[in-house]
Amino acid sequence: MRIPAQIIRLFAGLLLAMLIGWWSDHLILVPAIFLLAYLARQIYNAIRLQQWLHSRVTDPPENLGLWSGMYDRIVTLQKQHAEQDQQYQSDIDNFKGMVDAFPDAIMVIDGQDNILCVNKPAVNLFRLKTSSDQDQAVSSLFTDTAFSDWLSDQDRMQSKLEIPCPGNEEISLQISAVRFRNNQRLLILRDITDVQNLDRMRRDLVANVSHELRTPLTVLLGYLEVLEIQPDKQDPKAIKRMYKQARQMQALVEDLLELSSLQESTNQGSTSDVDVPAMLAQLEEQALEIGQADHKLRFDIQPGLHMWGVEADLTSAFQNLIVNAIRYSPEQGSIDVAWQETKTSLVFSVKDNGVGIPSRDIPRITERFYRVGSDRNRQTGGTGLGLAIVKHVLNSHDARLEITSELGEGSEFRCIFPLSRKA
Repeated sequence: MRIPAQIIRLFAGLLLAMLIGWWSDHLILVPAIFLLAYLARQIYNAIRLQQWLHSRVTDPPENLGLWSGMYDRIVTLQKQHAEQDQQYQSDIDNFKGMVDAFPDAIMVIDGQDNILCVNKPAVNLFRLKTSSDQDQAVSSLFTDTAFSDWLSDQDRMQSKLEIPCPGNEEISLQISAVRFRNNQRLLILRDITDVQNLDRMRRDLVANVSHELRTPLTVLLGYLEVLEIQPDKQDPKAIKRMYKQARQMQALVEDLLELSSLQESTNQGSTSDVDVPAMLAQLEEQALEIGQADHKLRFDIQPGLHMWGVEADLTSAFQNLIVNAIRYSPEQGSIDVAWQETKTSLVFSVKDNGVGIPSRDIPRITERFYRVGSDRNRQTGGTGLGLAIVKHVLNSHDARLEITSELGEGSEFRCIFPLSRKA
C-alpha cells in the first residue's frame, strides 16, 4: 500500500520539529507549535475552499500539496457534472421537441387527475397561455360528464372516447388513456374531424347516388314490365323516355368516374401549353347545338392567350360552366363567355341572366349533389356533380372559383388563374 506524499511530509515535518525541540530543550513546545501551525493552515485552506465553492469563480485558488490535488479533483468533477447536465438537458430538449412535434395533443395527469404537463398541440387546442393554466384539474377543461365517467372507468377497462372539443364544437376528439409510472396517466387526444367528415361524405355519396339512380331505374323498370306483359305494344314516347333516363344514368356514372379520377391526384395527365381560344371555339360550336331555345351566346376571347395546364380537365371544367348557364337560362336568355388577361390573373367567366342562386346556397354550391331547389338538376338534365368537377380542376391548376348571383337575375362564374400559368 502506497503512503500518500502529504502524510510523509507531515511526519517528516513533525520529526524535524521534535529534533529541533530536543536540541533546544523544548521537546513538547516545538512539535506542538508545528502541529498548531499545520492545523491553522488546514483550517485556512478549508475556509478558502468553502468560499470558492460558494463563489462564481471557475478557476480554483492557487495551492500546494493535498489541497491542490483536491481542487483539481473538484474541478474535474464539476466539468463532468456540467457535461452530464448539458447531455441531460439536450436529451430533455430533444424529447420535448419530439413530443411537441407529435400531431396529437398529449396530456400527463397525476393520480388526482391534475395536469402535470402538455405538449404544444394541446396548448394550442385548449388555448393554454401560462404554466398556471396547465397546472389545473383536467376536469376544468372537460366539463362534459361523459369525460369524467369515462376517465373513472379506465382503471377497470381500456376504451376510447369520442366527444366534441371543449370550446370548439366543430372539432371532434378521440381520447385514449395509458397508465404509466407513479400512478400517472397519459391522455392522447386525436382530432378526428376530417375522418368523421370523410365518413359523412361517404354516406352522403351513397345516399345521393342511390337517390339519383332510383328515379330513372323506376321509370325503366316500369316500361320494361309493360313491354314484358305486352311485347307487341311499343310506345314511341315510352321508348324516348327510357332512352332519356338511361342517358341520365350514363351521364351520372361518367361524372362520378371523372370526379373520382380528379380526387385521386391533383395532376391527372401531363401539363402542356393549352390553346384556350381554340378550345373555346369548339365549345362554342357545341353550345350552339345544345342551346335549342335560341339562347344568345356571346364569346369574348382574347386571341393568342394560352396557359399551362391539363387540356382535358380544363375542357371539362369550362364545358360544365357553359352547359350549366344554358340549362338554367330561360328562352332567349343571354350567355356571355369571356377569356381575358388582367393585371393580376387569367380569367375565364360565364355570365347568364337565368334563374340565379340564393345567397345562402352559394358557399355550398360546389358540393357533390348539393340541391339549390328540389330536383332542380334532374329537371334540367344535370347530375349535380358539374360544379364539384370544376372545383377540383381549378384546385389542381392553382386557381379559384368566384360566384356572384342574384335570385331571378342570373349568375356569373369566374375562374381565376394565376399569371404564372400563362404560356
